[in-house]
Amino acid sequence: MNSNKIILIVGRENLRKDGSLNNSLFAYLEQHQFTILYEPIGSAYYHILNFEKKYIWLPNIFKKINRKICLFKYAALNFKNYYNYYKANINYVEFRSRILKQLISKMGTEKEIIIISRSAGGLIASLIADEFNIKHIICLGYPFKHPEKETEPHRFIHLKKLQTPFLIIQGKKDEYGGIETIGNYALSPSIELFFVDTDHDFKTSDDDWKNVLAKINTIINLP
Repeated sequence: MNSNKIILIVGRENLRKDGSLNNSLFAYLEQHQFTILYEPIGSAYYHILNFEKKYIWLPNIFKKINRKICLFKYAALNFKNYYNYYKANINYVEFRSRILKQLISKMGTEKEIIIISRSAGGLIASLIADEFNIKHIICLGYPFKHPEKETEPHRFIHLKKLQTPFLIIQGKKDEYGGIETIGNYALSPSIELFFVDTDHDFKTSDDDWKNVLAKINTIINLP
């Protein structure tokens, strides 16, 4: 395993919505010789996923106990961060960005970091990527516009100046920005849009999922 190459997973706000998608993605990533790390916000959930996949034969009662233990340990270890979050009353995007920057800062400049993100995770990653030595960002389902809210420029205004290479794999029917995204936003030359036939939940046909993985593979196998 090449310890200088890191795949950093940055998930969406509601991680539990992506159970099957995460399992498929992680199964693919495990075939490659990279160190796989998870953002602090999602680390407990990803640990639970990995545990249940490894010990699939365990009765559900033991899996439930493990979930509670993982969440309790995560809350205890990250109490200071959450306390500061509530005390300062900062917004969730700023909070997640701050935590992610702390993690990347500890990795060192010699690491080759590729971020694979999902939905809001792509927003967080793209906001901070130019501050660090990020090799590439990949996002499955970027949240250009919340379907139940007015336009929020903080979701996309920074994309016109982004320097870090950014692959956005977007569903043609994504309610957060589908095929109509083309031409609606000012995107820097470092950003590539790749469309597949799905919505924001990213449930795809087997053929489309193979195309998604093939596209991701062009990035994570960079020399």
